[in-house]
Amino acid sequence: MADEITNQGYYDEDSPLQRSKTRYAVTGCSFAEQTDSAFTVVINNPDYGRMLFLDGELQSSSYDEAIYHETLVHPMMRALNHIDDKTVLVIGGAEGATVREVLRWGPNKVSRVDWVDIDPRLVNVCKQHLRYANNSVYNSNYVHYYPQDIMEYLVNCNRSYDCIIIDLPDPDPNETVLYGQQFWRLINNQLRVGGGIVTHTGPVEPGLGRQPGLDIVRNIVGSGYPYHTIIPSFQGEWGFWMSCRPSQEGVFPESCTVMSNHYQATIFHWDSHWRI
Repeated sequence: MADEITNQGYYDEDSPLQRSKTRYAVTGCSFAEQTDSAFTVVINNPDYGRMLFLDGELQSSSYDEAIYHETLVHPMMRALNHIDDKTVLVIGGAEGATVREVLRWGPNKVSRVDWVDIDPRLVNVCKQHLRYANNSVYNSNYVHYYPQDIMEYLVNCNRSYDCIIIDLPDPDPNETVLYGQQFWRLINNQLRVGGGIVTHTGPVEPGLGRQPGLDIVRNIVGSGYPYHTIIPSFQGEWGFWMSCRPSQEGVFPESCTVMSNHYQATIFHWDSHWRI
């Protein structure tokens, strides 16, 4: 299958939630097989570099994955900067980049990262073919990887967390388990007093006041603090939500690619045409 995609010279993405189809040029396909949870494709593209698709939907590209992962992780980590030795739960994020960003805060701020992703083969594919994360993600004594379904993990979990980062597939109104009431109840059961939750919420449609993923979170969890940014390979604006008020105090890790005080100010700003 990988050879077929390479010889074809393009790969078609179909994104139902964005109601869009996009054709990406292919200069080579390094992987195209069923992993434990999805049909996984990794291609090289002349514009976006290495790209990961699961069941035909784009998940990330090497060109701009830092935008997504830094935007997901660092506003929440900064908001919780007053808590030393945090325990952090990362849900999903097979690429390893979400864990990578958490570790940028250093051992004084993070004492343990529990990483739960249902698909260990996908995690290994990302490690081998995407190479977003360095060896510290896979070899760190601070990181503990659990190849489990998140609902099973949460039901049996005996540990609480200062920070819970959700990097799962887009919130889908047709999905009855992920992002549902029981999911959030279990999440909140594991959250320490004073801790915070952050998740991406999928595509945003400006001017229409429509963001299905954000509506799902708000309807069950509450108002919180929505924010957004442009991710070029996603062909538009992407939404996020965090339970804590963003902080202007403290500094971001120097190794960040895009995150800064100015950038954070822009992503939490909503012009009137957004109607969010």
